[in-house]
Amino acid sequence: MERKTTLREEYFSWLYSLVGNQKRTYKKLCTELHSTRFIWSVHNDDNRCEDGLNLRDEFYEKKKLDESFVEVAYWLREECTVLEVLVALSQRMNELMTDLNHREDHTSKWFFEMIRNLKLDQYTDSRMPDSVTDPVTEAKISEILSVMMDRTYDFYGSGGLFPLKRRPLKDQTDVEIWYQLMAYLDENYGL
Repeated sequence: MERKTTLREEYFSWLYSLVGNQKRTYKKLCTELHSTRFIWSVHNDDNRCEDGLNLRDEFYEKKKLDESFVEVAYWLREECTVLEVLVALSQRMNELMTDLNHREDHTSKWFFEMIRNLKLDQYTDSRMPDSVTDPVTEAKISEILSVMMDRTYDFYGSGGLFPLKRRPLKDQTDVEIWYQLMAYLDENYGL
């Protein structure tokens, strides 16, 4: 008997399809990112959550889902996940950096650049244990995500999504993600 996929599984597959076209696969890592609620503390970072939640609306409309189904109604009200925020940020970066190549979508490039910046790129499917819930790996990933969300990274943003090489004007732990992104793109790509 064939098992029917759930709405959440379908949505996760769709999210991963937006960013997963790399030489290495990161489905297990992305599963962890998608099971972690995104927590923000700096003013206006709630906008990053809104961008992430807008992905649900896009999926909802694309699949022509009926909101009257209980599963859909609950899913639409769930908290935004780290994966959703990173995918949405990747799309924003792609829009900002269309100069790279107007004909190609570089969303996955930007996504994995953030994964590298967080030092999560070592967690490929082939290098992770068979179980996604391996306690040691899960704890390491959780610690990295806590540093990012609790903003316990350094003045330059090292340990966060957008570390800088040159001394920034302001401590990056106090700067909203959008402005960190803009400084990062300016420093690395001359935006």
